[in-house]
Amino acid sequence: MEIRMRNLGPRIRALRTERQITLPQLADRAGLSKGLLSKLENDEESNPSITTLFKIAEALEITLADILETEQAQIRRIIPDQRPEWLEGLIAFLVGRGEEPDTAVLDAIYVLRNRKASAPTDLEYWKFVYRSIQNSFRE
Repeated sequence: MEIRMRNLGPRIRALRTERQITLPQLADRAGLSKGLLSKLENDEESNPSITTLFKIAEALEITLADILETEQAQIRRIIPDQRPEWLEGLIAFLVGRGEEPDTAVLDAIYVLRNRKASAPTDLEYWKFVYRSIQNSFRE
C-alpha cells in the first residue's frame, strides 16, 4: 500500500507562523532552500522526503508527529516483491515485543523510506519513526 502525504504545506506554514518564523528564517535554520519550503507550503502535490520533514521539525523545535498531526493520506495498494531488510527488522522487533505491527504505520514508513532522498537503515531510527507516525495516527 502506498500512502501519499498530502496537505503538509498548510500545516507547516501554520506551525511556522505560530512561532513567528519567516520563510527565509526557517530555510536557514533547516538548511533547506527558501524555494523548496515555499513550494512545500503552497503546492498541494508537494511530497517531501522524511529527511526534509525531520529538518523542518528540528528547525521549528517540534516533533515529526506535530507536523503529521492533521495529515490526510491518499492510499493506493502497491505490493512490493520482497520486504526490505530494514522493514523486516522493524517488524521482527515489534512482534518480539508482543505488538501487532500497525500496517498503516508500516505503509507510511515504507513510502517515506523509498523517496528519492537517502534514508538511514539503522533499526533504532526506524523504531523512532514508527512510534512518531503511530502517535500521529492516534486521535
